[in-house]
Order: sequence, then C-alpha cells, then structure tokens
Amino acid sequence: MIRYRDDIDGLRAVAALLVVAFHCGFAKFVPGGFVGVDIFFVISGYLITGIVHGDVQAGRFSLWQFYERRVRRIFPALIAVYVAVLLASFVLLFPGETAQQAKNATASILFVSNVYFYLGTDYFDSASRFNALLHTWSISVEEQFYLFFPPLLALLHRRFRPALKPLIATVLLASLILSAWRVHHDASAAFYLVQYRAWELMIGAALALGMVPAARQRGVAEAGAVIGVALIVGSVLLLDRDSLFPGLAAAPACIGAACLIWSGMAGRTLVGRSLGLPPARFVGRISYSLYLWHWPLWVLGGQVHEIKSMAGSAAFILSVLLVAAVSWRWIEQPFRGRNPAIPPRRAVWIGVATMLATLAFVVAVPFAARAYWQVPARIERVTDFIRYRAAPNSRAGLCFLTTHDDVATFDRDLCLRLSPTKPNVLLLGDSHAAHFYRGLVALDGINVLQANASGCRPVADPVGEARCTALMRYVTDDFLPNHRVDTVILSALWRDDDWPALQRQIARVRRHADHVVVFGPIAEYDRALPRILADALYRRDPSIVDRHRIASRRTLDAMLAARVPATGATYVSTYRALCPNDRCTLWTDDGNPIQFDYGHLTARGSWLMIDRVRPQLPFATR
Repeated sequence: MIRYRDDIDGLRAVAALLVVAFHCGFAKFVPGGFVGVDIFFVISGYLITGIVHGDVQAGRFSLWQFYERRVRRIFPALIAVYVAVLLASFVLLFPGETAQQAKNATASILFVSNVYFYLGTDYFDSASRFNALLHTWSISVEEQFYLFFPPLLALLHRRFRPALKPLIATVLLASLILSAWRVHHDASAAFYLVQYRAWELMIGAALALGMVPAARQRGVAEAGAVIGVALIVGSVLLLDRDSLFPGLAAAPACIGAACLIWSGMAGRTLVGRSLGLPPARFVGRISYSLYLWHWPLWVLGGQVHEIKSMAGSAAFILSVLLVAAVSWRWIEQPFRGRNPAIPPRRAVWIGVATMLATLAFVVAVPFAARAYWQVPARIERVTDFIRYRAAPNSRAGLCFLTTHDDVATFDRDLCLRLSPTKPNVLLLGDSHAAHFYRGLVALDGINVLQANASGCRPVADPVGEARCTALMRYVTDDFLPNHRVDTVILSALWRDDDWPALQRQIARVRRHADHVVVFGPIAEYDRALPRILADALYRRDPSIVDRHRIASRRTLDAMLAARVPATGATYVSTYRALCPNDRCTLWTDDGNPIQFDYGHLTARGSWLMIDRVRPQLPFATR
C-alpha cells in the first residue's frame, strides 16, 4: 500500500504550475513547461499501481472499488468543466464554434479525446488553439490505460506472479521504443495516443512494484533527488515547441520525476522537504482542478479580454489558483469520501449515468445556440474557415512534410521533377512557402518544384526537427549542385535573427540557380483571421482587424527589404503586396477570408498574392 507522501503533492504542484505557466503567458521562461504532463503520468503510474498492488496483496482488490475511486476522483470536477465550457461557449462564441466545442466535449466525455484530436487535426489546424478542452487528451490517455492495466495487474499477480515484473519491463521498453520511432514518422500520434505514452506511466508502475532497488544510504537518496531536479529543470529550459517530442525527448523529465519519487521512498531528502512545504503541498492537492480549469479559462476568457502582458498573465494564474481552490473544496472534496450505503458497483453506474446526462446537455447546447443567436449565414460561413483544410493545397505528405511525416515520405520524383522545356522554379521553405504553391502552379509557362517542411527555415545550417533539416540539406547539398534550376524561391516564417543564416544560404543557392527570390514575411494576426473578421462583422467595427495585426512583421519586412537586394537576390515584399498603403486585403474575390489562420493563405489567397507579385518575379516577366 502506498503511504501518503507530501513531497509527491509538491511534485504534483511543480508539474501543474509548469503546464499552466507554459500555456498562460510564461512560455519564454519555461519553454519546455509541457513536460509537466509527463511528470503527472509518472506520478499517476506510481500511485495507482501502488494502490492496486497493495490491495491485491492484501486480498481485497475489487475492480468495482477501483473504478468507483476513479469516478469519485475524476468525474465531479470534469463534469463541472464540461458544463462551464458549453455555457461559456453559448454566451461568447458563434453557434458554429459552440457546435465544435460540443464535439470536443463529446469525445472527452467518452474518454477518446486524444484519438479524436489526433484524427481531426493537421499541421494547419488553427481551430485547436480555440479548443477549450484540448488538454483533456491527457485524461483520456490515463483512463484508457487504467481500463486494462489494473485487471491485468491483478490477473498476473494471482496467476502468473513470476511474469509480473518482466512483463512490466517489457511493456515499458516496447512502448518507449515505439514512441522513439513513431515521433520521427508521426509526432502527433506519438503525442496523443496511449500506446506511445504508456511507458511514462509504466515508469511509475515499476517504482511502485519495487523494480528499482531502494537507496540504502542517505547520500545516495540525496544525490538521486538532485539528479531528478536537474533532469526536470534541464527539460524545462532546453525543450521548446519546436522540439521533436515526446519520444526520447520526454525521457529526462520522466526519469527526473522517477528519481524524486524513488529518493523519497528511502526517507525525507532535502529536496523532498522543500516539495513538502505547505504552499507546495496545497497547490499539489488542487493540481487536478488547476489543470482542468486553466486552459478553458485561458481560451474562453481570451474572447472577452486578451492578455498581452506578463502582469496580466501573473494575475490570470493567481485567479486560476483561486478557481482551482474553490473547485477542489466545493466540487472535488464532497465526492471523495465513499458512502457505505452505496455499493461500489452502484456508485460506478451513477457516475456513468451522470456523464451520459452531461453528454445530453452538451449535445443540446449547440441547437439552443443556433435558435437563440440566429447569426447571419455569412458570419457563420466566415467562422467555418477556421477549420479550413489546407493540406491538399500544399501537397502535405508528398512535397510538404508536416509533423505527421518523415523525410522518407518526400516524393522526390514528383516534387523535384525537372522540365526540359519550361523554366524550373524551386519553392523552398516551411509552411509559409507551401501556401504559395497553388498560386505559383497556376502561372503559365513554368514548372514548379516543391520542397517544403514545417519546423525550420530554408537557411544555412537549419535547425529543427530531423525530417525538416534533412530535407533542407538534401536540397542544398545534393539536389541543387547536381540539377541547376532557373529560380529558387526562399520563403518562411522568418524570425528577426534569421538574417546571417539567410545571407549565407542565398550565397550558396546562387551558385546553382540563375535567380534567387526571397519572399518576405506576410501580414499576421494574433488569432485566426476568420474569427477576427466574424467578430468585426458581428460588431460592425472594421477597426477590430487592425488591432489584432502583429506590427513586428512589418518591421521585419522593412529590414529584409533593405538587406536582401545587396546579396544579388530579388526581394519580394509579400507584406506590402497584401497590405498596400497599410490597408490589408482581407477578402478574396469570392467573399471569403484570404487567410484561414494567423497568417497562412487559402488557395484563392495564394492565387491573388502571386498575381500581385508577378511583375517582380524573374521567371514571370521574361
């Protein structure tokens, strides 16, 4: 039986605060704060396995009692979040958006949201940023794991006890290897799906089953705790959104959490005493509610008042801590204690029935929203563009590699096929190159080659995920030296510090191409343009759009416009083409948004943009 340890409550606090800080305005200080979820998985695996194993050894294990505890622990606060999200969506969002939140809630209620979010998202999916229940993927992973693990653990203990620990070790290792492999081929699958996350829970299970020898000396335990802290801190500071994650990149944080749990099993360490201090212990106790409430409040609260300052983010986090404390005290706690008058089986079915009732409420809200708000059809059509599917327009999975792809999926014969009769134009870069493909291929008289990958810019010595850097190096170091082309277009989500590496890349590419063209940054927004446009239409206030435009992109455009021509390359200001005289084009000729997210162009937007910059393109003015 697992004894209560206040240091584990403190570790929970660390995990929760890392996630909240990462999501809510402090990502630049904790760029790898998302590892808090991985720490939670290790803790959960340790505690649940310890409880189940202790009950099995004592001969009192019951599946109904186990699931009753899960229902009492998980359901009350989760149901409150579902209800709050749908009510807030009804008030704050357009009916179409409320319907999408209802779909997200449905998947979460059925504990398959991880699978639903994986199947329903692609690289360009901006709707996920406004999914108030996106964070419930981790709860679905845990519940899927605990659907089969406790009965398997009980069965092995009773019938095949010698095989228990070897099997745990085998599953842990197999899941880790699969995750390390899958993250290179489909990072989203490795992130969302339980088979690629099971090893993190199994690390905790291995600790609970005593598969790691206990520390017999205090100095060893203290060293283990320090190593644990170092591994977690290193992960938080060295990982970021662009890291290839989870896979092996998640291992240091998981091992760090395991070290802290393991060191505390031998007694109180200095780190353990720090984690067990009352403030940390309290945050640990409310960590489940803190995790549940922070993301919906951030996403939906941003519809009312967007937070853009550190002071605002700090105030928000303090407010969420207060909400979590109230949720813990008045929603979680009343249901934690078992009522002897209600048998475990009945308690489970009551929980299931309550979830089904919640599901009925969730399904009904979108119908009520459409009947009540009666939003004009044009505005609903505009908001639908948040779910615009851009993958086919960019040839994702063939010539544009996203997080779902590996460099081996790049179709060289198709994407880099040279024409003996037409000018060969190579479009090289990330997603901000790929969105120009439809516009370029519509031009007569040229052959468009495409080599795009998300995650790194087409600069000298690129950094980013392996599939991206491998593709960029193949094109610049292998393909171009052996296949001269007429024009290379370099386009990307440029950063302020890209210039030195971009300058070197231009010099390198010019040796193998008649012309080099650099497409500058495009106008971008702090949220999806269709959502901003819908809000502007509904409120009849066009100035809303200008307030959401990111000013720094114009500054970067001016800098590149001044520097690129000196390299011998042609600079094309896509920003000025989209925003002549600082009046940005927002609609295409069919009355739809020109961009479907913060900055990527629709297919018609791509045609419009290439038509505008055509006079500046060397291959189009011959």
